[in-house]
This record gives sequence, structure tokens and C-alpha cells, in this order.
Amino acid sequence: MLQVSGLHAGYGDSEVLQGLDFDVGAGEVVCLLGANGVGKTTTMGVLSGLVPASEGRVRYDGADLLALPSHERVKAGLALSPEGRKVFPNLTVEENLYLGSFNRNARAHRARKLDEVYALFPRLAERRTQSAGLMSGGEQQMLALGRALMSNPRMLLLDEPSLGLAPLVVQAVFGAIRTIAATNISILLVEQNTHAALSVAGRGYVMAAGRIVYSGDAAALRQSPELRDAFIGGKSARDKSARKGEALDA
Repeated sequence: MLQVSGLHAGYGDSEVLQGLDFDVGAGEVVCLLGANGVGKTTTMGVLSGLVPASEGRVRYDGADLLALPSHERVKAGLALSPEGRKVFPNLTVEENLYLGSFNRNARAHRARKLDEVYALFPRLAERRTQSAGLMSGGEQQMLALGRALMSNPRMLLLDEPSLGLAPLVVQAVFGAIRTIAATNISILLVEQNTHAALSVAGRGYVMAAGRIVYSGDAAALRQSPELRDAFIGGKSARDKSARKGEALDA
């Protein structure tokens, strides 16, 4: 479904992604893991068309994704639920959801998708006329997920869905992600909560310094020292310390 090869991207003179390679199969849930600043959100920005790539290739369902503007990517079935939720605070819950079905392909399915979103998130149905800005963080995250689903996607890009949420709310959000995955929608999940991410993903990739340093199925990732090192600097920190010691000895 999605194949990323040799991807480079950044901001101005700062290159964040430095030759990224990964893939997501049809109906698969794949996670991108890593510490802050390694390029996870930049990756999502490139895939959704918000950040330009400077080099590399991205194929989506066999087509050149990088050649498409953002709105055409949504029409092709690729939907982003962004980091920080980014709901429209002055619009109601239902108005936010309608905006998710703005493209022509999605409008034909609007009534059905609205029913599906309200069934998945009953709290949104209860508060359909409430301003989104008055909702809790967890409710806004449900709304962001629901808005992405309204586009009738074939693949979801979920950027840090647990960010800033209480543990019980995280459980509810990831329960919804499992339900979505069971409908055969492909999911690329960026998440710092590794336990939650690996509870829903079949496999994943570990990022460090803008590239993939390890990949494997969920069980292998739970046990991998590479995953620990990506968050706490384990091996690289030890190597740096050892090199410093060798220099002092010399």
C-alpha cells in the first residue's frame, strides 16, 4: 500500500529525514517509534503533503504520492489525524466532522461515515452540537480521529494519538484504533507510548536521526535493545563515552 524509499526532507537548511525507508502493507498496522526530534512528525508531514521532500520516492497503491497535492492525496484515500489534534475550536463537533468529508469522493459516503463515527465514539454523538474548543483533550482526540475517518480513507496516518491524554483515555483511543484496524484500513501510527503502539501494531520501525535503525514484528520490538537505545541513547551514548575515555587515556 505504501512504500517509502530514500526519503530526505527538512526545513530550510536543516535536513531532518536522511534516507528513510519503510513500507506498510494493505490492511496492516505499522508503527514508527523513536524519541522526540528524530523525524516522525516530519515523515507524516511529507506523506500528507504538508512538508516537501527534497529527495527520495513514495509510492502509494502503486502511484507516485509525491506528485500529488494534499487534497488529491485525501481523495486517493490517505487521511491524517495530526499531532495536537488541530480541531476547529469555534465549530461544532458535527461541523468538524463534515469538514472531514469535504472532498467529492467522501461526500457520497457522508451519512454512512457519520453513523460509523458516532457508533465508534458515542461521546461525539452526545456532543454533536457543542463547540469543539469546549471539549476535553480526549474528546478532541476522538474528534480528530473521527474527522479523518469521514474522508472514507483506505489508509490512516495517526500522529501521536495519545499525546497529553490520561491513561484511561489512552486505553479508549487505542481501543478505537483496534476497531478501525479490524475494518481492513491500513494504519501508519507515530507514537511515543511504545506499549500502546505495540499493542495494536503488527510490526514497526525504530527511528533515530532521521532514518530507520531497526525494524521487526511487535514481539521482537518489545525485546529489542535498539528500541531502548532509541529513547535513552543506550548504545550510542555508551560508545560516545567509551571513545571519550579512550581519548583521555591516550
